Amino acid sequence: MIESLVIYIAPEIKEPDRGFALNLKQALDLESTSDNEPSDSKRAVFEYADGILCLHLLLDNKPTSLSFDFDDGEVGYRARRVSKSNELVARALGVKPNYRPKVLDATAGMGRDSLIMAMLGCNVVMYERQVAIHALLANALERFKLSGHNQQVAERLFLAQNDSKEFVKGAEGFDVIYLDPMFPERKKSALVKKEMRLFKMLAGEDKDADELLLGALQSPVPRIVVKRPKGAPVLANKKPSHEIVAKKFRYDVYLNS
Repeated sequence: MIESLVIYIAPEIKEPDRGFALNLKQALDLESTSDNEPSDSKRAVFEYADGILCLHLLLDNKPTSLSFDFDDGEVGYRARRVSKSNELVARALGVKPNYRPKVLDATAGMGRDSLIMAMLGCNVVMYERQVAIHALLANALERFKLSGHNQQVAERLFLAQNDSKEFVKGAEGFDVIYLDPMFPERKKSALVKKEMRLFKMLAGEDKDADELLLGALQSPVPRIVVKRPKGAPVLANKKPSHEIVAKKFRYDVYLNS
């Protein structure tokens, strides 16, 4: 797991990139480094260039980089085709023709599920506690808003750096709390895809996932949705009101009284 974060600011970097990099350095109290490649597997290096924030890490002793993007790859493909009829998360949230719940995504991560929920018409507040992940997500969200590709969707997304464990009990003004804790390690030998391995290097394991659900159930929010791998045990031994099962995962839905 990553234990130290530093930032590389290239000598030739120009404004406004230099200003952003310096502000990030100050905000996160980062040390500077003269090289954009990490020196060991427990060290990660931020670099900001051309409006994109990325994090350089070592994976299997090979340099690699991680950045988030709402427009590219699998998430962009899925978002462009999202509809109430083809997204199980719409059923899990309780989306109806004339009803779009306000959602607290308490484990925002890469922001992908939040984007889909916003595409469905929901206003979504994203909480992310891990510093590096929050910074990467904030940059992706800013680029998404500046792109103007889907301004209505962008305006439904809000991000805060909060530890949800400290906030969910008192969450008010939401219709749904959405939890997607880190999936347990696979017992099979197949490697988790590269992106998720990098993500786990930053976030570690969600050892307090049970506590997070119990806190959510103490809140006044009427609906709690937990995304789990298919076949995984329920969190905190709490049986859901019902579940919605997909091929590789399921949604445990708790109707909170």
